[in-house]
Amino acid sequence: MTNSTNSEAACLLESGKLYKSRVGLASPADGSLTFAGFKKGAFSLYFGDSPIYHFDLEGRWQRVFLGESHFLKGLDTTIHRIERIREGANLVLRRSTLSFAEAADLDARVREMALDLAQSIASAKYGRKEPSAGISPLATSDLLDFLDRIAAWDADAWFSHRERYTGAYGPLPFIPPDSQNPVVVQATLGHPDGIGFGGAPVAEHYVRSVSEFETHCREVGRLLGRRLAQCRSVFLAGADVLRQAPEIVIGYLNTIGKVFPFSEPNEADPSSPTLDGVHTFLDQFQGLETRSDFWTQLKALGLKRVSLGVESGDSSIRERFGKRWSDGDLRSLVSAIKSAEIGISVLTLVGAGGIASAEPHEVETARLIKSLGLGSGDLVFLLDANEVSDSASESETQVVLTGEALAAQLARLKDALKPDTKGMWKVLPYSLEKQWA
Repeated sequence: MTNSTNSEAACLLESGKLYKSRVGLASPADGSLTFAGFKKGAFSLYFGDSPIYHFDLEGRWQRVFLGESHFLKGLDTTIHRIERIREGANLVLRRSTLSFAEAADLDARVREMALDLAQSIASAKYGRKEPSAGISPLATSDLLDFLDRIAAWDADAWFSHRERYTGAYGPLPFIPPDSQNPVVVQATLGHPDGIGFGGAPVAEHYVRSVSEFETHCREVGRLLGRRLAQCRSVFLAGADVLRQAPEIVIGYLNTIGKVFPFSEPNEADPSSPTLDGVHTFLDQFQGLETRSDFWTQLKALGLKRVSLGVESGDSSIRERFGKRWSDGDLRSLVSAIKSAEIGISVLTLVGAGGIASAEPHEVETARLIKSLGLGSGDLVFLLDANEVSDSASESETQVVLTGEALAAQLARLKDALKPDTKGMWKVLPYSLEKQWA
């Protein structure tokens, strides 16, 4: 805790615009301030500058800052530790997964914090400090009710939740960078032919029927509960969903619209879900439906963006990743998608092909992507091939790009892929490691 009036807690109480309902808890003993507040789909506690806790509206903790460490708890209950470590002149992020015992200990610490805080409030050890005029003060009774909800997540509750998660989900799919905080639903699982984007880990393939998919969607909805209010879109997995028969794809989208209705923001009820459409991912482009009326129908059913995994513009490099589609296949598909005014993201790899193929990878990738006719609102993401791949996709004798060589290729690709006209697509480097920050 801290005595400073400039602490995070004090600043949020005064100007934390995201928190529509909030209160400060002042300690007469040491002058410290604790902040408690609700924002869209979430609840937060700031004890001065640290520790900091963030929860969903079910009372499940999602992020905790303790000292120099940042902990993230996934919907699957796995906990990751994110630490900033100095390497020379740079600060780098390092991620590790907590063991079962470490995770159980942290869960217990969060629960104990809620119990202790509730007891201190009930025994009047804190004095209320109200937010500025015009801000809804968080009632003590509502705060105590939510602390009880947090405390309900004991070891048995987390175990039960984990069982429900494994019942609802198969191996998680690759989720592209533009799908932030989505509801993830799996129409297909795993990878046909054992091929993943960029050499990513693969799993056994299975295609759900439309009726199976509806059951799955309802299970996901129950699993998320009030966390649904945090979600911005629906991510329809896996990478071959759009390769299914047209009537099956339409059935999937109809089901999503029935189970997760799309909605506009509701200022009167900030805890209500706001889902603006469906995103999906595709990395095999041959033999796909390219009739514009088909894609227009998908747009009407909520399909908002398609992310395309393009390992390289050089076909010989793509073949090393098991891809046999042609440049013409990709161009025809992009033309069909854009005819329906559906957004497009292109994901390509920095370092694909290694040192020996660096130049053709850069030249051919820039040539292909700039030939697609991308426009305003479209995105091009540059991903580190080493982060995406499960293991070296190159031959044992070929040296992959790392360090300065990788950074140099990233800079060259970023420059080469810039649109010639302002207001067109954006080129965005993206690190899978940094997304945990």
